[in-house]
Amino acid sequence: MSPRYRLFRRVMRALGWLLFGFTVHGAQRVPKEGPLILASNHHRYADPVLVCMAVPRRIQWMAKKEVFVPPFDKFFYFIGSFPVDRSKGGRTALKTSLELLTEGWTLGIFPEGTRRKAGRPEDAPKHGVAMLAARGGAPILPVFVSDIPSPLQRLRGKRLRIFIGDPINTDNTKNSKQARAEVAGEVLREIYALGEGSGAL
Repeated sequence: MSPRYRLFRRVMRALGWLLFGFTVHGAQRVPKEGPLILASNHHRYADPVLVCMAVPRRIQWMAKKEVFVPPFDKFFYFIGSFPVDRSKGGRTALKTSLELLTEGWTLGIFPEGTRRKAGRPEDAPKHGVAMLAARGGAPILPVFVSDIPSPLQRLRGKRLRIFIGDPINTDNTKNSKQARAEVAGEVLREIYALGEGSGAL
């Protein structure tokens, strides 16, 4: 982490704790080094920032190119996002992702593919998370972000909580479409199991 990013993260964590009771569970499960794919649920635009606040590693996020418009593009680049051109199949983003994993970075992905206010573990996830794990030789870290409490809910003790699960090591020799679908489904179920087990859903 750069000093500027480290400061940003500390300030956001302090604000999150003050306003929303920001609490992280399972931070010790994050591998300290090596390639890693972080897979999270996605309910709101702020999720990438919230996950960055929770995970003690610099994260690189895939983001649709449409959000990279001035002046917001500078912020997205600052938090580690890089553009994906969906109309072209995202080949450049795939190449970038694999290069980042080769260099030992943490790659952030939303397996559901888009923002969903009411995600469900039985929904069909995108297969990209499994494919990147296989080709990049990286474990997948499931993360669940709870709802942001309203002021009234905060008065009642509700907190913004983020749960980090155990890394999922996939069989990197499996490259079939069916195998990738099975791994992607397992990852999404693990993400929502973190929320269900804690009563956050």
